[in-house]
Amino acid sequence: MPDSVLRRLARDQWVRLHGTPRVTVLVGGDRGREIWQQWTALSGRDGPILDGEFDARIREAVARALREPAQPIAVLVAADAALRWRTGRSDRLAAMVDEGWTVVPEPPAELRGRPPQLDARSVAEATLHEALEATPATSGRFALNESLSVRFGPTAAEIDLLSRVDRIAVEIDGVHHFADPDRYRRDRRKDLLLQTQGFVVVRLLAEDVMRDVRTSVNAVCQALAYRREESVR
Repeated sequence: MPDSVLRRLARDQWVRLHGTPRVTVLVGGDRGREIWQQWTALSGRDGPILDGEFDARIREAVARALREPAQPIAVLVAADAALRWRTGRSDRLAAMVDEGWTVVPEPPAELRGRPPQLDARSVAEATLHEALEATPATSGRFALNESLSVRFGPTAAEIDLLSRVDRIAVEIDGVHHFADPDRYRRDRRKDLLLQTQGFVVVRLLAEDVMRDVRTSVNAVCQALAYRREESVR
């Protein structure tokens, strides 16, 4: 599953949550439909996907988006049909298509015929990273899946989203982290390790990130504000 598609879906939803209509245009076949259905299921949102004659479907999708900007909506289209429709157009519909244009690449030969499997944690990580990149206070500060020079267990400690400059570590957990005592203990040991290395640790639930990422962005911004207050003491 290409990271670029996940990040595009996350970026589109961040725009919607801020009240700007956005239609995601999935340029691809059934794989685009499967990815969209899995992504909306993980986000807990009912996001329709429209298929059929492209001009009619994009008009319907834009009308829906204008009525309910926060509602996820996508149009599925084959690449050749999309290009024919787009060629020579410069109207508002064309601009909406350009804003939401998302190419779903074909999977490697060995994976063809298998449905894509979206991992809830990686989807949440991509969602939060895109939201942080779109927020002026946090843009450019966090990197995905970075490793530290300190070891945790047999390998270097890996952080879901890391700001080395601000020494903030963001970890995104699934509910299973709290249901499994061994995972819970491991997470607490990791928190202690990071704290002894001078990091502020922000732990978030994946389902909270997916439900409404704005709350998670606020939590990260609070940690950043704390760091900035520290620097002027």
